[in-house]
Amino acid sequence: MVYRKKQRNAKKKEPVANRLKKTIESRDTVNAIKLGICVISGLLIVFGALHIYNELLKSSYLSIREIKVTGNMRLARAEILELADVDIGDNLLAIDITNIQKNIRLNPWVAQVKGKRDFLDGLSIDIKERNPIAFINLDALYLVDEAGVIFKKASLEDEIDLPVITGLTREDIEEENAKSEFAIKAVNLIHLLTNRTVFEVDYLSEINIDKTYGLTLYTMREGTRIELGNDNFAEKLDRLERVIKSRNGLEGIEFVGLNHDKGVVVRLVSKEVPASNGVRIKAKTQKI
Repeated sequence: MVYRKKQRNAKKKEPVANRLKKTIESRDTVNAIKLGICVISGLLIVFGALHIYNELLKSSYLSIREIKVTGNMRLARAEILELADVDIGDNLLAIDITNIQKNIRLNPWVAQVKGKRDFLDGLSIDIKERNPIAFINLDALYLVDEAGVIFKKASLEDEIDLPVITGLTREDIEEENAKSEFAIKAVNLIHLLTNRTVFEVDYLSEINIDKTYGLTLYTMREGTRIELGNDNFAEKLDRLERVIKSRNGLEGIEFVGLNHDKGVVVRLVSKEVPASNGVRIKAKTQKI
């Protein structure tokens, strides 16, 4: 028996170095390496930024050295800082501006608040307080601001002399989502009176609201009743002021009706006067 030697494969294997080079140079491998480099770089940046941020939180250079509070007239600075829960020495980066503003707005006198970091001076807090222009009598007395917002229950500490809006109930306000049409009319009327020089808002004691007859005013000193109705307030106030000028005030006038076409109905204070026949009569209503 004759044994033949097995022939070797004539094709030589490619060197390992060449095969490794081709593998490295393949598109998928290159993309995978690039992605790995990006991920590692991103992680290094994130961890580096966190380290820097943590170091800044400990840095005395970013400690609050001054807190500026502006715009507050009624509220004390100490009260605002207590609501803000921030103090000298706190870190500027550690404080939450949004949370500070939210806490300060918890005070009903605050209409708007803006907090701002100032890396040179510290923290600034700018307050816009509500400007009350009337009381409104619901289940109790409440304060109404110049936008017609009922913002707080009145207390003896308020010490404010303002006209009172009457005739509405809490249900009336709630049914109209806290914005009663008649309450807004009363507020707009007060705004009109602030620009008057003859019949000023300081003369006003009460604005009574009737859903049928509209607005009726009562003066502070004389107690004169003035019917305005539901509209054309500026024109009606012009007529009222002509009456005031012609009589040098409202003294002796019990009632002024301005909701009658273009005329004015004036009723003088009732006074019993003796007649020639001994029967007492009262002063009559006059139409101007």
